[in-house]
Amino acid sequence: MRIESISLRNYRPFACLEPVRLGSLATIVGQNDTGKSTILRALRVFFDDSAKLEASDVYAGAADDAPVVIEVAFTDLPTQVELEDGVVTTLAEEMLLDAAGLLHFRRIFSRADLKKSSIALGTRDYSDDQHAGLPRVKEKELNDRCKALGIDVTKSGRGITNKSKREAIRDHAKQAGVPLADRELELTTKDDLWKVVKALFPEFNIFPADAKLGIGETTFQSQFRPIITAAAEREEVKEARDNFTDAITGGLQEEVAKIFARLQRHTEALVGLAVKPSFSWDKAVSFDLLGKDQHGIEASLEGRGSGLRRLLMVAFFEYLASRATAEDTKFVFAVEEPENCLHPGLQRQLQRSFRRLADEGHQVIVTSHSPVFAGGSPVEDLALIVRQGGMAQAVQWPQLDRESVAEELGVEPADQVAAFHACVFVEGHTDVHFLRAIAAKLRASGHLSCSFDDAGIGFALTGGENLKHWIDLRALRNLNRRFAVVIDSDRQSASHVVPQRKLNWKKSCEADGGYFHILRKRDIENYLHPAALARAGRPAKPFDDYSDMRKLFGDNVYKLVDQMTSEEILDRDAYEENGKERHELLELLTGLLCLAPGSSTAPTTPTAA
Repeated sequence: MRIESISLRNYRPFACLEPVRLGSLATIVGQNDTGKSTILRALRVFFDDSAKLEASDVYAGAADDAPVVIEVAFTDLPTQVELEDGVVTTLAEEMLLDAAGLLHFRRIFSRADLKKSSIALGTRDYSDDQHAGLPRVKEKELNDRCKALGIDVTKSGRGITNKSKREAIRDHAKQAGVPLADRELELTTKDDLWKVVKALFPEFNIFPADAKLGIGETTFQSQFRPIITAAAEREEVKEARDNFTDAITGGLQEEVAKIFARLQRHTEALVGLAVKPSFSWDKAVSFDLLGKDQHGIEASLEGRGSGLRRLLMVAFFEYLASRATAEDTKFVFAVEEPENCLHPGLQRQLQRSFRRLADEGHQVIVTSHSPVFAGGSPVEDLALIVRQGGMAQAVQWPQLDRESVAEELGVEPADQVAAFHACVFVEGHTDVHFLRAIAAKLRASGHLSCSFDDAGIGFALTGGENLKHWIDLRALRNLNRRFAVVIDSDRQSASHVVPQRKLNWKKSCEADGGYFHILRKRDIENYLHPAALARAGRPAKPFDDYSDMRKLFGDNVYKLVDQMTSEEILDRDAYEENGKERHELLELLTGLLCLAPGSSTAPTTPTAA
């Protein structure tokens, strides 16, 4: 489950914030003091049942009786739930979703008491009260409703459950022609339904810009409590643990006996006083982390720079994500200004880490002034917060003006683009290395007439349809330059189709006059020849066109293209179409070289598998 959107009413600078869409890797941008951080902190309030507001949290222009509302909708919902133990159902069956099929909650703070909140679930349910709101209804009331509607639930047997009663009531509504309507189901934090649904939520972690990122902070230490408890229960530890507890108990008893001796002077009501200590092993241990640098100096990470501790924060995120995999737990990581104290190169590493977390099914939401993070999010996942006349609002695609965002953040085309006669956009530096290497080998063997450098064609990195990519394309159009985009297919089998988002990028790019090629195989590394892997001493592991090569052979496996011969390249890129052999990479490179000035030949895309 992940957050689909958040909207606010009367909260801090927002009188009414319309729903802000939040993708798996969302970036919220804007000038200082527009309200970017408010969105993250509103999410923290939403996820915390014990959250309290202060008078300063209320929008300054709100009416005296106007409540503060934080509204969050969820998507990627579980396929089944249990409202009662052992009885499987779905959120849709129980009519707990809104008209758009989202799980949609409002947390409401009354102005009469900002220390407490109520919860409302937005649903698409039957319009009359007798047939609606059934998941919250207890068994006795369900029986009363069935009786009032003439539904017989007196039959005994395992088939009669609260779920079957709810189904019978809904069938009655359907047969009676009761219309559906948008309704709100009021809940409290003590309701069983709220507890069931909240257990489905992703785990929310927020790191504000001013967060103490110390090892001793509760956020960090608490994650290791179960590990400490498990260690204390190991067989080889028990004897030492028992000796320790016996010694502590004995020492306490000796001192309590001294107290009892004095108590006997005042009363004969007791004949003994015994101590019974309790030991909470997970709280008995706290720890520090010592880092040793390249000079052999070891010191606590508490004393290292904020930049290093921010990188530790991301490593911690990744650790949580790896632990969650086995339990199918999902996280929402909300990070305020992750670029703080980080060199741009480290910002890019951090952004790639966020991308990996998002690809693993978690959600990352950042606020940022950095072009690195803004450029790393898809355009549809960008939100620009603007403030006018004391009120803040969010602007998103398709209303979002990319050029305004770029100018505000300083996102400019790569400096070298202006020096190219044409530009090829690829997803990463591995693609640049691979394409340059095979072009050099195919040119040396006479299959190509020139190299990319000879033709004045350069490369630029792009993560897909993101802000930086589009700004670079705009610059190329302004400079009257030709361009192409080459991306992986991400197909995991022969029957697996290319993701729709990549097909959308292709359509948009070609509409802008670009040449767009999606590789037939999964990744560029899948074109490596087994003989080259063998010559490099890599383990003999079976792989095909759709294997995860980096997982099998390591992140640097792409470099083995340097050991391939032109014959091996043509062997690996060959495919058959209409009874004729074609060579994908050779045709691709030939097409890319056609981008050079003076070439009258337009690149042609090999037929996709």
